[in-house]
Amino acid sequence: MLLPQRQLTALGVACPVIAPGLVPTRPTDRLQTDRRDARHWADALWAGTLTPVRVPTAAEEAFRDWVRARTTAVPVRQRARQRVKSTLRRWGLRPPAGRAAWGPAYRAWLRPVTPTPPPRDPVWVELLSQLEEADTRVDRITRQIGTAWPAHPLAPLMRAWQGLRGVDWLTAATLAAGRGDGATFTHPRHMMAWAGWVPSEASSGVTRHQGGLTKTGNAPLRRILVEAARSYRFRPRTDGPVGRRLAALGPWEPPVSAISGRAPQRLHARLRTLPGRRGTPKAIAAVARALCGYLWEIAVWVRVQPPGEVPPAA
Repeated sequence: MLLPQRQLTALGVACPVIAPGLVPTRPTDRLQTDRRDARHWADALWAGTLTPVRVPTAAEEAFRDWVRARTTAVPVRQRARQRVKSTLRRWGLRPPAGRAAWGPAYRAWLRPVTPTPPPRDPVWVELLSQLEEADTRVDRITRQIGTAWPAHPLAPLMRAWQGLRGVDWLTAATLAAGRGDGATFTHPRHMMAWAGWVPSEASSGVTRHQGGLTKTGNAPLRRILVEAARSYRFRPRTDGPVGRRLAALGPWEPPVSAISGRAPQRLHARLRTLPGRRGTPKAIAAVARALCGYLWEIAVWVRVQPPGEVPPAA
């Protein structure tokens, strides 16, 4: 879809890309032909009821493909790990106590394992081979993303996002690949709604009924926001990795610190009070929703800064 759009744009022909899910349709229309679709789209375009989306550049699309490749590879590795653990459990093999799953000590114990009886050896070798291939693929893609993100057009924004607790370079790269700089969001609630962190609603008249979260938009983006939100269960601190990443921002450090300094205080307080009243899953979702607001605030601040390179992150 994007290749024809870029070709037409290069020829001087306006070719907006429309969000398919936001195209107005009639529920009673059961006839679909190319002629009817073309007429319907032309009428909607003339009426201004179509919602265009921003077309990424070729470099941004290539970077997004790397992030999506990792998003696809990580579940494959997780399934390979689960098969290994399930097989060990079925064979009655248990790791020694005190070894965290998939840590260095666990892997050192795993490699020389010899199952009995001997006919199980080929199966065990195949399982370890699948696990090694999955680990190698994830590590290779992660290194590629780590090499590419400092040269990305949104690298200054990614470095600024890393001033927030729970947002490292990989999380920031995934956010930038999934939503860009957020210039289309004029209010933080718009970003929250785009990510699916707002409740569904079915209201009529004076009756208002709100249901569960809509969970629309980018599912991997919601997952990493949940992972980032879990880090706020710890007490706020100004040292550690977050402090080093803030110090690496140079002249941007004071204003970004002013934004990121408010987040731990508020979000940690939420994770202390909400689980008892709403349950842990809802509390994590509420913190992830609030984290979207701080991400939006930093993105707005970065967009108004004069062009210039931010010192590379430590």
